[in-house]
Parts: sequence; C-alpha cells; structure tokens
Amino acid sequence: MQRVARWSVLVTALSLVGCEDPVASASGRAEGIVADSPTATPTVTGSLAGNVVVSFSEDGVSWVDLGSPNGVTVQIQSPTGATSAHGEQDTPLGPFSQVRLVLDGVTARLKAGSVVGGTTLSADVDVPLGGPDHLAEVVVALAPFTVPTDPAMRRTVVFELRSALWLTAAVLQAGSVSDAAIQAAITASTRIDPR
Repeated sequence: MQRVARWSVLVTALSLVGCEDPVASASGRAEGIVADSPTATPTVTGSLAGNVVVSFSEDGVSWVDLGSPNGVTVQIQSPTGATSAHGEQDTPLGPFSQVRLVLDGVTARLKAGSVVGGTTLSADVDVPLGGPDHLAEVVVALAPFTVPTDPAMRRTVVFELRSALWLTAAVLQAGSVSDAAIQAAITASTRIDPR
C-alpha cells in the first residue's frame, strides 16, 4: 500500500513538472516605448502626458495588452525623451503582425517660446489629442515578429509620435489634434534588445 502511495505521489509530481514547462516556455519579455524624436531643428518644447496602452496582435481582432492604461510623460521633439509605456512585461511569444497605441486623455503641453506653424507661443498652451473624445487609437502593421524565449533578451516596440507633422497652426486654432492627424503621423518599429 505504501509503495502504491509513493508511486502515486511520484507520478503526480512528474505530471505537474511536465505541465509547468510549456507554460514557462510559452512567454517572453516585451516592452513598448513611446518617443517623439526631433526634426533637424526642433521648434517645440514641452511634453505629452496622459494614459497610454500598448498592445500586440496577430490578426487585428484579438489584442495582447502589455499592461493596463498607464499615465506617462513623453518629452516633445526630444532626442532623449523616449518613455516606456508599461515597463518590461511578460507576453505570449506570438507571432504578431500588428501593434497598437491607445492614447486616452493625452495632452500636449507646449511651452512658451515654442514655434508652431510659424506662430511663437507667448504663453504655455495645452492641446488635447484625439479630438472631442480625447481618445485616439493607432494601429500599425509590421513584418511578423515574435517575442524571444531567451531570458536575456526582450522584444521592444518603439512608437514614434512625429509631433512635427501634427503640431500645426490649424491645431492651435482648433484647440485639439484630430484622430486622423495622429494616425497619419505615428509610426512603429520593432527590435530585439538585451535585458
């Protein structure tokens, strides 16, 4: 009877170990970064602040969020202003072919002295992104990619905001940046980085 009980415990332990291995190997590490690199001559200083969510998808229907909506600040037209949207996260391996950036309640805070569409701002100006509902969703199709299984590496997706394309005189006059202007400007790329 003791021998049967020992075999039962051993078989159960081995089956649990066997179940854990696929789960552990079915995920990797990923990070979403939001940046607004400057043009040749930056004309605007300030920041973007609000909630963002970065997601991956294989088919554009089902999305894997890298985290919940997170309040971040990104420096406008800054070579050193890249900001992690959620920090490094566990995510399924993929494959993925689309990435998404959701901007919720994000505002561009432009400093006095910035030049927008030929107009020099005499005072700080706040410009909401995403039109009347203050919400914009940008989906970018990429070459299919996966998340590395190597624990020393991670997949990094970089969203480039390219504010020089949507910070215009018309935006100042309208008082907000439309969804269409944001979607037309933002690009995304992906790379493998060491952790």
